[in-house]
Parts: sequence; structure tokens; C-alpha cells
Amino acid sequence: MLIWVILACLTAIVLLVLLRPLAGPAANEGAPEALDAAVYRDQLGEIDSDRARGLIGEEEAEAARVEIARRLLAADSKAHAADGTKSDSGPARAAMIGVALALPLLALGLYLAYGSPRLPDQPLAARLQDPANDQNLEALVARVEARLREHPEEGEGWDVIAPVYMGWRRYPDAADAYAQAVRLLGESAKRLSGQGQALVLANNGVVTEDARHALERAVELDATLIEPRVLLAIAKEQDGKFQAAIEDWRALLGEAGGDAPWRETVEKRIAADEARLAGKPVADAETPAPGPQSERGLSASDIAAAQTMDPAERQAMIQRMVQGLAAKLDQDGSDLPGWLKLVRAYSVLDRKDDAVKALQRARSQFSGNTQALEQLDALAAELGLKS
Repeated sequence: MLIWVILACLTAIVLLVLLRPLAGPAANEGAPEALDAAVYRDQLGEIDSDRARGLIGEEEAEAARVEIARRLLAADSKAHAADGTKSDSGPARAAMIGVALALPLLALGLYLAYGSPRLPDQPLAARLQDPANDQNLEALVARVEARLREHPEEGEGWDVIAPVYMGWRRYPDAADAYAQAVRLLGESAKRLSGQGQALVLANNGVVTEDARHALERAVELDATLIEPRVLLAIAKEQDGKFQAAIEDWRALLGEAGGDAPWRETVEKRIAADEARLAGKPVADAETPAPGPQSERGLSASDIAAAQTMDPAERQAMIQRMVQGLAAKLDQDGSDLPGWLKLVRAYSVLDRKDDAVKALQRARSQFSGNTQALEQLDALAAELGLKS
């Protein structure tokens, strides 16, 4: 608000300067005539001095006095006339000041009435997460990426763009962005947890050593975070340490409320790990169901769950997920990552005809989106699909 008051004052000052000549030239007219009158009076004194010293005769002195007196009278007349005009310029000057003050005040009043002076600033992170700005998200991310290419030491930019990469399933880019944010802004539980999850997803659900280190550090900073603890338990399952994994799962259950959305998944994981320790086959009913899914796909625990299954179980799980994803895309075909996942899943299942049909439907859905078509073409080339 203060900035608008300052701008209004500056506008008034500029208008005063610009409008001053319009108040009438009389303010400056009297000055030359007054100066001329003073010169003529000095000349009269010089004539008397020259006559007293005998430099000029009486007739010449008289003629000079007459001429200078005539000029002096003319100058005095003009000076008086200018003074009179100057006294009449009061209304014009008042009008000039009124205009100079009224215009910025009017503009400020209109802004206060119809503008949004109290609207708070919206940081870039908030704009990127605003669903209403989805149509501009790609442009915003492109600007952030361009900025980071020129100024790679701006940690805030990496911190903002990392979750966006996660949402777009650009997991290697997300892992790198989180790593840059940690390096430049320092460690935080949120950044380290995001980095660990991105590394797991970038490695097809395998909890690598780098991911494990980031997740363990995140838990050290904030033991209430669920995601890193889930992935660390899955890491123990992948290492064959089922008893240690069971202990982690039970610790999570002990802290969970009765309405925790992941309680059923954890209970099934405990049952599966206990069956493995006992040397019993893991029945379908005991197989951990996929965990809660985000709008854009599977969580890290979903992908990692498939790593512990036998081929038949894994195939059945993939078939269920593919059917669910296809049904979702039938209802809402605007999810490009979903189409890319579906085409790849059909290809993995050796359902090439279905993959080609899904690719054609996706191209039809995004017929006006050059970037989306490029991603679809790149996937088709990678999978060897002809459409």
C-alpha cells in the first residue's frame, strides 16, 4: 500500500512541473522590463556625469536624456502591465495545482475500489502447486529450469522443482534436484525423504545404498515420517532380513491410529514376512496389496512389493494394476503419465496389440500437445511399437 502512496506523490510532482508553464507566462514577463528600467536610470546618471566633466555638450546631453527617459517610461509601463497580469494568474495556478493533485488521487481511488491492494504475494512454490494453474505448469517449470541453468547455486529453485519432477515421474531428475537442494540449503527431513523416495523409484523399487542413507538420515531428523520408515522396512525385506522388517512393521502399527490408510497393507506385509520365515508359501490372500496410490501412479512401496513376489504373483499383481489403470484412463484421459505407464505395461505383458491401441488413443487424446506427442513417440521408438 505504501508504494502506491509514494507513486501518487511522485506523479503529482511531475504533473506540477509539466503544468507550470500552462499557468501563464506572466510570472516571468516582468523581469526583463524591470532590468531595462534599472539600466536606463543608470544611463541618466552617466549622462549627468559626462556633462559635468565636459565630455559632451549641453544639447547632446539633453537629447540623450529625452531618448533615455522615453525608453524608461516604456519599460515602466510594460513592468506595471506584467504585474497586473501576474496578479490575474491566481485562478490558473490554483487550477494547475488542483489537476496535479486530483489525477493521482483519482487513480489511487480507482485502484483501491477495483484493484487488489491487499492481495498477498504468491510464492513460486504455491503457484506450482495450485491446481488452477495446471495449464501453465509446464511454462512455469520451463522458466524455473532456465533460471537454474543460469544460476545453478539457487537452492530455492531446486527445492521447488523437485516435488514437481516427482509428480511427473521424472524420478532421476527429482533425485538430483533434491540432492542439489540438500547441498545448497542444508539437510531437512522432507528433502532427504523426497530424495530417498526418488532414488527408489528411479531404480524400479530397489532401495539402493544412497537411498538408504538419505532415508535413515530423514528418520533421524524426524521419526514421525511414515514414508522413509516404510521404505527402510522394504529394504530389509529385499536384503532377506524378514525378522528385522517385521519389527519395523510392528513399530509402525504401534504408532498408527485405527483409521491409518496403510494399516491393512502393513498387516499383510507382516503376515507375508512371517510366512517366509516359516518356509511357507505366500498365498494370494497373504500377499501385501498395493499401498495407497497417488493420482499419478504407484508409491515406492507398491513397486518394491513386486520385487518380493514369485513370477506368478507378480504377473497377477501387474494384471490387476493394468486393468485398474486402463479403467481410470477411460474415465479421464488427460493423464499423460498414466498413458505412458499403460503402454509400457502392455508391452511388458507382451500384449503388443493392446499397447499399440493404447498408444493410438493417447495420441488422439493429446493431438494438439506437441510435447506430449514427443514423449509418446519416444516411448513407441523405445518399445519398438509401430502405429
